[in-house]
Amino acid sequence: MLWQKLLLINLQIILALQCIVGNPVEVDVDELKAQISSHLSYTARRLARIQQDVDAKYAIELEQLLARYLKAANAEDPLVEEKQLLEYEGEQRQSFMAYVNLQYDEQFLNEDIRVQEWSMRTLMTEVSGPLAEEIEMVLPAYESAVKIDDFDQKYTAFTGIQETFSAALWQLIDAEPEEEAVLNVQLKFFKEFLLYLQKQEDAASFAGMIKDTLNVVDSALASADLKQKMDVLDSFDDLTTKFRRYLDYKVLEFQFDRFGQ
Repeated sequence: MLWQKLLLINLQIILALQCIVGNPVEVDVDELKAQISSHLSYTARRLARIQQDVDAKYAIELEQLLARYLKAANAEDPLVEEKQLLEYEGEQRQSFMAYVNLQYDEQFLNEDIRVQEWSMRTLMTEVSGPLAEEIEMVLPAYESAVKIDDFDQKYTAFTGIQETFSAALWQLIDAEPEEEAVLNVQLKFFKEFLLYLQKQEDAASFAGMIKDTLNVVDSALASADLKQKMDVLDSFDDLTTKFRRYLDYKVLEFQFDRFGQ
């Protein structure tokens, strides 16, 4: 399914990080430190988002946890700091950590809703006629879902949207091999991601490669060759180079910044 392909990026990142940690000899230590530091900073930003509307009874604990994440993200050896952070979290009140994890879940759910909304809105520009009209009718349901406060009700509303899809829309989304419209949506997602990276300070050393990759994506978007499009999309699964691993873990930050508002 179209948006599932985009959301599965998160799982790929987690598995990639686990693989890297499990094979330290094969990965430059500085690269690993940069990845861990980036992830700690990213988590701190999520905690800061929680802090904007924190339950008063958890305010002090959250402030202390956030301070530790910020310290760890800027430490000389974030690997040591991360281990200490995990130990610290294990010592906290269960009710506090349960609260934090629920807030994380709500953030991720809202982002998933926004990703799917973006995917469908973008897909609408790739089709015409009844399909475009149907998608236009569906879009307001995503905005309604993201505004629901109760987590379970929000999730039910979100997952229920696809139950309204017509057979024709399902056929387009689930077609194998994938239709040009669906491939283009995924390419446009990565184009936005690469444009986002061009504005990030830590991307400076990869500036040339990001520009080249962006040109490759643009070329695939302009092409009618489905194999070319699929090959470009498959290339984002390649974790054999430092640059590709950088792209892989930075997607989480992109999703937070682009869809977490």
